[in-house]
Amino acid sequence: MKIQWPEGLSESLFLEQYWQQKPLLIRNAFSDFTNPIDPDELAGLSCEEDANSRYIEHTGNNEWRLCAGPMSDEFFNDVTGHEWSLLVSDVEKLLPEFRQYLAPFRFLPDWRIDDLMISYAPVGGSVGAHVDQYDVFLLQADGLREWQIETTPREGVQASVSNTIAILGDFEADDTWQLRTGDMLYLPPQYAHHGIAIEEPCMTWSIGFRAPSVDEILPELVNYLLETESAEQRFTDPKRAHTHTPGLISNDDLTSLRTLLRGALEKDDDTLNQWIGRYITEPKELQETLDEALEATTPAGIILEELKAGNALSYNSQKRVAYTNADGRFTLFADGKAYECSESLAQALANHRVVELDDVQQGSNNDLPLLALLLQQQLLSFDNHD
Repeated sequence: MKIQWPEGLSESLFLEQYWQQKPLLIRNAFSDFTNPIDPDELAGLSCEEDANSRYIEHTGNNEWRLCAGPMSDEFFNDVTGHEWSLLVSDVEKLLPEFRQYLAPFRFLPDWRIDDLMISYAPVGGSVGAHVDQYDVFLLQADGLREWQIETTPREGVQASVSNTIAILGDFEADDTWQLRTGDMLYLPPQYAHHGIAIEEPCMTWSIGFRAPSVDEILPELVNYLLETESAEQRFTDPKRAHTHTPGLISNDDLTSLRTLLRGALEKDDDTLNQWIGRYITEPKELQETLDEALEATTPAGIILEELKAGNALSYNSQKRVAYTNADGRFTLFADGKAYECSESLAQALANHRVVELDDVQQGSNNDLPLLALLLQQQLLSFDNHD
């Protein structure tokens, strides 16, 4: 699959002219697109124990009903009416073969790509007018959906008419487009939009992007810093002068406490880079469960023999991986952990997710032991192995 950009537009020009700036309608973005999943299969997927699924129904006026998954067969037996939608997020993690559909968007870094969400709606179905805090590509997979959008971004948190989900009560569309199979709409953050299935039931694929906020990452960073030695430092005040105002926090004390806090938070770039790499590759909740028993450790010599025999290693498609280059020192981040390795191995794993013999440094570095560790943790597997 490859995005068919409008005439005169390319990936680079899209990033320059549209990304995080303004919406773009891409007619026939995937002109030969065939939806590989039908509504019944999506409903079945929403019932999986690890499914991140939601059912949203408009019950009248400004009333909305939200049901969080996993769903059940009995639940769907009770569904009536037509003003509802079923959504399943992280489809590429539940069904690893769907990861290939994210490949056309890898002109953006992997760490920014969040997930593939698939939704189904009968005629009239919708999730209401809303804004997203992140970039999204909306690919029409089946049927016909009308998208109404505002062409000016909103600022700040928007008031909702619903107590259960964020629905805009003051939405006023400036543009309306009807998307058929293969058409795609790009929306930057904070652009209000409303999608409604018209004429026939429809399925829409949403490729969403990660945009961490300070209130999300700061608690995680603080927790990380609390595990370091600097977190054990305490306030000290030797040679303190006698006070006649015991209720006063003196300027000297304030200065000392500010210095203590800043010293704990102001870390060097390498420390922060290490934490960022770990943070952006940490698994989501549905990915966290490994088999109860880890794979037995495979000796490095056997791994080398397998690679020499032409058997490639593939990275687990359900897991995140990334790397950094700090003045020629390469760090691989996999599943929330950091590992030193060669440049060739870092690029093979993070850029291509496949390791062959030529990608491995066989000398005194950590490549082969690292491959053994990743195999044991079920992050890697040989292509020819079950």
